[in-house]
Amino acid sequence: MYTKSFVALIAATAVSAAPAIKVTRDDLQPWQITLLHTHSPSGRPGNDPHSTINVTIADPNTIPAGQSPTGQAVFAPTSAKCSLQFLTSDDVPWGVEQPCTTDNSTKASSTWTFTINKPAEDKYYPTENFDLSFKLVDHVGQEVTKTFTGGDHFEANDNLSGQCGGSGVCNWNLAASPYDIQQTEEDA
Repeated sequence: MYTKSFVALIAATAVSAAPAIKVTRDDLQPWQITLLHTHSPSGRPGNDPHSTINVTIADPNTIPAGQSPTGQAVFAPTSAKCSLQFLTSDDVPWGVEQPCTTDNSTKASSTWTFTINKPAEDKYYPTENFDLSFKLVDHVGQEVTKTFTGGDHFEANDNLSGQCGGSGVCNWNLAASPYDIQQTEEDA
């Protein structure tokens, strides 16, 4: 009776007891943003007054996590949808990490977040000139966790294409898709 409990305990912690495998940048395929859409409204009465940023990002990598009783444990490829909505430029949560919705197949083992940041230059606007950073936390069991981060600058008429209408409404999308984001593994 005690032997079975001890074996179950060893099996449950085998992945966590295995040494962590550090992934080098050369081993990783970049994340891919397959959709980045921004919208700022016209401000006309009767129209939705919210500005929005919508992003879909994917990690195509299968990353070794360590040895388990049934073989090699891995962090599976994952994707997420990230969305932000605000009324005015003063309402933008600059520098505040926001949750993303992880795809159903990996939401139990992956957590995505994103942050909108002001770019280094003085001119910024949350739907036309901004930085985005992403964080992915992969976990197997309770002990093996890997955190990856990456991000880039996005700007209208550079890597975003679109237009503003005479009413003031503006819509911008990725100029080319997918858009690669090179991620790095954070130290544990």
